[in-house]
This record gives sequence, C-alpha cells and structure tokens, in this order.
Amino acid sequence: MSSAQAPQPKKKRRLAQYLQNIKDSYTISRRSYPWVGWVMLTASAACLALGVAVSFATGMSLWYWLFLSVLLALMVDMIILSLTVRRASYAQIEGMPGAAKAVLDQIGRGWFVEPDPVAFTKDKDLVWRLVGRPGVVLIAEGPSTRTRRMLAEEERKVHRLLSTVPTHTLQVGTDAGQVRLAELSKTLRKLPTKPTSLTDTEITQVSKRLTSMAGKSLPIPSYVDPNRMRPDRRAMRGR
Repeated sequence: MSSAQAPQPKKKRRLAQYLQNIKDSYTISRRSYPWVGWVMLTASAACLALGVAVSFATGMSLWYWLFLSVLLALMVDMIILSLTVRRASYAQIEGMPGAAKAVLDQIGRGWFVEPDPVAFTKDKDLVWRLVGRPGVVLIAEGPSTRTRRMLAEEERKVHRLLSTVPTHTLQVGTDAGQVRLAELSKTLRKLPTKPTSLTDTEITQVSKRLTSMAGKSLPIPSYVDPNRMRPDRRAMRGR
C-alpha cells in the first residue's frame, strides 16, 4: 500500500486554517468594535434583499440571484472585517512601548526599517528610524514633552552625517499634534518626495551609512516585548 498522504486531508487543513483566521479576525475586531457583527449581519441581509428585489424586477430565477447575493454578502463581510481588524489590532496595542514597530514592520517595500530603536530612555520613550523615498524618517514614541529633545538630537546626528538628505520627524501617541498609531502608515505614505526623492540604490546607501554611524546597535529595551507588539498578521490579512 502506498504511504503517500491523500490530498484531501491537506485541503481540509487549509480550509480549517482559513476559517480559523477569519474567526481570529472577527475576535480581534469585536474587542474594539462590538458592533462589527451587527454591521456584517446587516450588510448580508441587505445583499440578500437586493438579490430578491432584482429577481422580481427582472423576472429571472430567484435561486440564481440568491446565489449571487450570497457571494456578494461574503465579499462585503470580508471587506468590513479587513477594514476593522487592522485598526482594532493597533488600538489594542496603542500606548505600549514599541507599538510603532508593529506598524513599521508592515509598511511594505521601498522602506528600510532599523530593527531596534536608535534611542530610548528609562521612561520608556523610544525613537525609531527608517529610510524611504522621502528620506530619513525619525519616529518618537512617548509624550511630546519628553520626546521632543531626544528627537531633535537624533535629527541633528542625521543632518551632520547626511546634510543633503531630507529628514522628517514624527511623534506617535495620543497627545495633541501627535500621530495616532492607526494613522502612522498613511502619514508615512503622505510624506513629500519633492524636490528630493531617493532611489532604491540611494535608500540602501543611506541606510548603510546611518547604520555604520551608529556602530554597535543599542540593545532592545527590556520593556519592549516584540511578541506583544506583533499583531496576528495572518488574521489581519484574513488568510
């Protein structure tokens, strides 16, 4: 008898994992948005009602339009879930030391993100550095009254080494004038790339020069737990 594993159990495992990820996404969303289930249910009912209405209006088969309505309802529910799960994930870690790194780890291609903070204090304030087409970006976590000086010092270091490269500073937090964690990715995408925009080669060169400037990397602060700051990515993607 052949010992080869049948493909059917493998497909069942994939389906089970997919359903588990959807369940995880719903659980994460519901913690921050208790109404998400009612919105999904309402959207599904609206899609089914639309299918019935179109069927009666056109005289076409009711079952045909109900089938299409079910597919549309599933698609709409997945869109609602994908829109809420990411914001819910960030809302649940907002304010924790290192929360900004969870966003920076998911900003996609075109950016070089330092794996460790370039500056931190005993008060659990952090400064992260990344390089992209807009230039060098320094992101501070913590109250603005405490991080302003630390952020300015890091900006001076970058300017002394790379005076021609644009440097941008952001403060992440809930204080007035700070960027909320859920808006950080959007804010980074809106940073100006004119009149100077770094190419992929320049991004690599700038990041290497900054890393060499820092010399030996700083140790990760003991109060930053990478596992706690890392949302369930598969659940956030719905896969």
